[in-house]
Amino acid sequence: MSFPVPLLAAEPELQAAAAALASEFTLPTVDTGSNFILELTREGLQLRWRSKPEYQPLVLDYTRGKQAWRQQLGGGRQEAVVRALGLGKGFRPKVLDATAGLGRDGLILAHAGCEVRLLERNPAIHALLHQAVAHLQQFHGNEHWSYQRVLVLPAGSLLDHEDAHAVFADWQPDAVYLDPMFPEREKSAAVKKDMQMLQQLVGADLDADGLLAAALAIAKCRVVVKRPAKAPFLAGQTPSSQIASKKHRFDVYIKQAY
Repeated sequence: MSFPVPLLAAEPELQAAAAALASEFTLPTVDTGSNFILELTREGLQLRWRSKPEYQPLVLDYTRGKQAWRQQLGGGRQEAVVRALGLGKGFRPKVLDATAGLGRDGLILAHAGCEVRLLERNPAIHALLHQAVAHLQQFHGNEHWSYQRVLVLPAGSLLDHEDAHAVFADWQPDAVYLDPMFPEREKSAAVKKDMQMLQQLVGADLDADGLLAAALAIAKCRVVVKRPAKAPFLAGQTPSSQIASKKHRFDVYIKQAY
């Protein structure tokens, strides 16, 4: 049985601020027995895995460390995700990242010049993502590319709406990007600790096949699906083309040219 992730204060002085954030993101303010806890610290939100105390809490911060470095180098043609989205001279598609997760690929696309909207359905991950993007934008100011190009949508899924096309009628994306959570790998091929946390918290996206149909319904030009190298095609649907990287591939479904 899974329990909702609570948002708690790491220190008594932060209880009021933590309660306000929990209300904003519709998260519990009491210990629910969840294996994960969101904690508000003086540096921001962190996700703690209670049964793995040896793991450092997950902190999402795009302004420093490897996460900032990846953005600074990201956006170039060498990035597989950039090539899969088909960024060409003088054109940058509007992209809906419909399984945003920790937002890393979405931020790379925004750094490359795309207008990106981030959609994440897990409430705890959505809260981390929202706060990390807000901090990035506040840190750099309203002239920064992140302020101009990145928007975190309310928590949800393309499958929450019977007619997703109508929901995005006022902003139809040129492309939809999907990176559904794949079933957990065997321990012999352990993934990075932050992804292990996500796999344990979110679990596999068992409805991922349905996401492809919903994405194709609203994308004007293409849908790109990130998959493990040996994973089957989403919904058994053969893509128009593929872009391969070391551990993953990007299946490209083209509806029309940009």
